[in-house]
Amino acid sequence: MWWSIVTTTTVGYGDISPSTTIGRLIAVILMLIGIGLIGMLTGSITTFFVKEQTSRHPTIPFIKGQLNRYEDLTIDEMKQLTVLMEEMKEEKLRK
Repeated sequence: MWWSIVTTTTVGYGDISPSTTIGRLIAVILMLIGIGLIGMLTGSITTFFVKEQTSRHPTIPFIKGQLNRYEDLTIDEMKQLTVLMEEMKEEKLRK
């Protein structure tokens, strides 16, 4: 039991290790499953906290997408972004 917990959590103290072929095969399977479970758990916790910090304003993803292609924006697209940001600013000031 101790070995399986240490292996699954990827701590790997090395104090106990399988010596038979079947034991090593089980160890490999357990390691892959353990890495996957730990990765999913870590990802889920991270997603929970990151979602809490993201803005809920629907215009922000559009503005970010446009800014990612800043070099290719036309003057009209830049004006549109300026208008959108001014509207968001006024909206925020009203709150």
